[in-house]
Order: sequence, then C-alpha cells, then structure tokens
Amino acid sequence: MERDVAPDVRYAVGLDLGDGESSLCWLATHGRSKARVYTRGTDGAAIVTALGRERLDQGTYRYVIGEAAVLAKNVLHFSVNFKTRPDPESLAVPEAVQFAQILLTEFFSRHPEVRRDCVVYVGHPTGWDAESVAAYRKHLSSMDLPVQLVAESQSALVHVRDRRIGRREARGLDRVLVVDIGSSTTDFTFVEDLIPQNLPVGSDLGCAVIDRDLARMVREAFAGSKEFTKALGQDGSEEMLRLLCRRAKEAQFTGTDVRVQELQAGCDTRFTPFISPSLGWLRGVDIPQRVVRGRGGWAERFADVLTEVGGLLGAAKPELVVITGGGSRMPVVRQLCLEAFPEAAVENDKEPSLSVTRGLASVGRHRVNVARFRHDIQALKGRPEFEEKIRVGLLDAFDQARNTLLARLLERADAEPADAQDEQDINALIRRLTGMDQVLARLRVRLNAELAPMALDICRSYDIRDDQFTLDIVLPGVIGTAISARIRPMWRTLRAAQAVLKAYEGMGSVGLYALKFATTGAKFVTKLGVAGAVVAVGLGLPHATEAGARKLIRTTLQNAELDPAEVTNVVVQVAEQITAQMDRRAQEVERFVSAATLP
Repeated sequence: MERDVAPDVRYAVGLDLGDGESSLCWLATHGRSKARVYTRGTDGAAIVTALGRERLDQGTYRYVIGEAAVLAKNVLHFSVNFKTRPDPESLAVPEAVQFAQILLTEFFSRHPEVRRDCVVYVGHPTGWDAESVAAYRKHLSSMDLPVQLVAESQSALVHVRDRRIGRREARGLDRVLVVDIGSSTTDFTFVEDLIPQNLPVGSDLGCAVIDRDLARMVREAFAGSKEFTKALGQDGSEEMLRLLCRRAKEAQFTGTDVRVQELQAGCDTRFTPFISPSLGWLRGVDIPQRVVRGRGGWAERFADVLTEVGGLLGAAKPELVVITGGGSRMPVVRQLCLEAFPEAAVENDKEPSLSVTRGLASVGRHRVNVARFRHDIQALKGRPEFEEKIRVGLLDAFDQARNTLLARLLERADAEPADAQDEQDINALIRRLTGMDQVLARLRVRLNAELAPMALDICRSYDIRDDQFTLDIVLPGVIGTAISARIRPMWRTLRAAQAVLKAYEGMGSVGLYALKFATTGAKFVTKLGVAGAVVAVGLGLPHATEAGARKLIRTTLQNAELDPAEVTNVVVQVAEQITAQMDRRAQEVERFVSAATLP
C-alpha cells in the first residue's frame, strides 16, 4: 500500500461540505485532545449550506453564507443544494467551493494560530469517480491552503474507530458497514480484516430527494395560484422552497418546528407569498409515511441500494452496521438496515451530523502521528538504554549457556562413550547439552519484558494501538554458534584420545598389560628398548591428549566471550524486528485513513 504521508503540522481541520448542512472542526495533532466544533451565530454547529449575494450601499454587494444568507433581506442571489459532482471540463468555481472559501476565511480570522500551521481535510461523496474528485481537489486548491480530500463515509468510519478505541469496546471492526446518509448522497464503506473499501453506490440517493419530491408536490398543490406562481419565479425562490421543505421534513422527524418558524418570520418578504401557503400545506402532510415510505419514495430506493450493497459484498456479510449522517435520524433507515442485514448489529451515531467532520480532522491527526510514530520508533533503536538492555541480556544468556555447557560436556565425556551420530553433528550436541532452546526462550521473555513497555509508550503518544502484546523476537544463533566454534576442535581431540584408549582396552590382557606398564615409567622403557619407547609413546599420548583436551575445554569455556561485533549485530537485528512489528501497527491506522474503492 502506498503511504499517504501528511506534513508535520500542528492542526488538522475537518470540513464537511454537506448539501444541506455543513460543519467544521479542528484539533491539535499532538496529544489526544477532542476535536473542537466551530459554531457561528444562529447556525450553531450545523451550518446551513446556503450562499447568498447581499446588496450593500452604493451598488456593492457581499457574499453571505449559512443562516445569514437565508434571512438576508436584500439578496440578489440565493442558492442551496449546490453540492453537485463537479464538471472536469468547466473552469467556473463551483458554489460549494465559494461557500468553503467564505467559511474558512471566517474561521481563520477567529483562529489565526490554526491558519499558520494546518492541513484542511475536506470530505467528498464516496460514490464520486476519480475524475470528479480530481476536479473538486483542483478547485479547492485555489484557496492557497494545503487541502486533502477524503471519502465521507470513510471519515465517519475513522470517527467510529476512534470512539470504540476510546471506550475499549470488545466488539472490533472486523466486518463493518458504515452507511453515511447525507443530503446529496448516501455513502457506503465496508471494512474487512481492518481494510476499508469504499463502495461505488448511492451517489444519487441523498435526502434532498425527499425535499425535491415535497417541493414538486407543493408546486402541484398551488399550480392555480397566480400570486404563488409569480413569487416562485423570482431568483432564489426555488431554492428557498426546497429549504422550507427540508425544514418541514426535519420538523416531523424531530417533533419541533422552531427552525421552520424562524424561516417564515425572518426571510426576505418577497418570498412570503409562497412560503406561508406552502408551510400550511406541508404541515398537513404525513411526510414520513406518504413521501418517505410511499410507493417509489426514498425508502424504497434506499432498500434497493442496500440490496445492491449486499450483492457487492457477496459472502462477506457485515457483523456491524453503523448508520450516520443527518438522514440516519429517520427510523426507517434503521429498520431497512436490519432487514437487509439481519445477522448484523445496527448502531446509530449519537451526533450523526458531526461524524464526518470529526472523522476528517481525526484523519489528519492520524496521518501526522503515523509519520511521527515511525520517526520515534526508528529513534528508539539508537537510544543507549534500549541497546544496553539487548546487549546485557545477550551477554547474560551467553554466560548461562557457557557455564551449563562446561559442567555437562565433561560429565558426558566421563559417563558416555563417543557416539558416532553425536560426533557428526557436534553443533546439535552442544546445543542440547547447553539447553540452548531454554536459554533463548528465557532471553526472549526478558527482552519482551524490558523492551515492549518502551515501544508501547511511543504507541500511546500517537494514538497507535497500545494493547499489551509479545514481541515475536527471532534471536540469531550467535550464542550457540560462538560456543560451538570454540569447543568443536577440542571436543574432537578429546573424543579421539578416548577412542585410542578404548582401542588399547580392546586388546584384552595384552592391552591392559601395556596400559599398566605405561604408568610405570622408565623401567618399562628400559626393558623394551627402542621398541618399548615407541610403545610408551603410543600408550602415553592418549592419556596426555585427553587430559590436555579436557583442560583446554575448561579454560576455553571459562575465558570465552562473545565478539563485540557479534553482539552489535544481534542488537541491530533485534531492534529491526521490533521496528518492523511496530510498523505493522502503524499500517493498521494507515489502512483506515487511505482506503481503496471496490470496482
């Protein structure tokens, strides 16, 4: 997987440009502080995605956004629901980008410290093709800010992951489907084996479909009213009608129509001729049953898309379905998800309208922290205390192996005759007598106990998974190899001398007589003359050689030490293994912030 490395900045800003409502939050990339949500005036955290051009004195004008655009009294142009797939061939700046520029300029004027050192992460519908995303990125780059684009449902998934890690929940994210229901699109991201995949469906099924259906029904209901038709023909009137329909829909699902009343009382008076009658008609319609659940309505289309999602997933059915986005507040969404995936648990986000923007900011923090984490893990290898723990553990293990071998090797020489198989594989014999497997096992336990906490401290610093684990350290065979190399020639000499002595013993009475006289010294040599001297040498050499070999083995083992180069090599290898295992934890995070798309 190609790594998406973010610059080392102090802040990550998440901007969710919704078709109906937008939101912005930011957080520091250092530490674990929660994201701060930007609020503005009467909009609060959920900013109406509305853009207006307000007339000022002397023929000038200014752009206003949010509730200010909705309630402006002298608007030359008003628009909503302008988050559409950008045209790669068009040079015109989309209204969504204009809205983003105004909102970010306002935010940075209040928080200049963030503007100086940040990256802005902007969501895009998961179903957009690569060409549309590239065009969107190109337009957003005109803001003279470092901007990154992330699929919206993937951002919501990151928020879900963070929330679960914070709560230390037992249920993981093995097979999870995230359904992000916005105004312009419904986005799907599926996670399997910790790898998220964005599904290319739902790009034309947002809740604005319901608003457009309602607006059409209102126009049909008042088609005979000239005053209504005339008022609806003004610039911005169609957009205002759709906004009214959306708020009427939300009022029936939430049980409060405060925002509808604010719109009716505060909007430009030129819209009043169609707003007042429209509102009265909308209040008399059972929107959840007649429009959302009606034949051919939004719910039916949503059920069809869920069936399509199931087909794309095949046998990989989700264990958990997380529904988020403003549209997830509709009870029918949960019901249809349960019907489509009966074996899965379905979970609603408590603040669905902020899931994407919080996830976007969190993506920024994770990308920065992964880079910092890798830097600190690499630096860990060079810390003196880290290297010293490996070095001391290795030397202690060598001493233990050496002392054990010294006792057992000579005991074996005394107790057992030379064995042909042992002599052919001296390394295996030495490893067995030394208890090398047990020595290395104890060394692994020791290094795990001493090194794992140092690595986990770095994990905790950067929001990398910090649950306890055992480092899978594969120790080089330097201990056994070093001992074997020193002992092998002396062991062979000792065994050869024992073989010669055994041969004399096999000569029967003559051999025993010869061995006896070999210990009487000069008398035997004198009696046998030259021939006796030869026999004495032949008899005396095995005894001398065996004794010398024993002494050399004892002295060599007592004085044996690991070569400094061997120790350094082991330190490097163990450190590299730890680095590689820590990097796999970083890759788990990267998989969530750099997702693939199913074909």
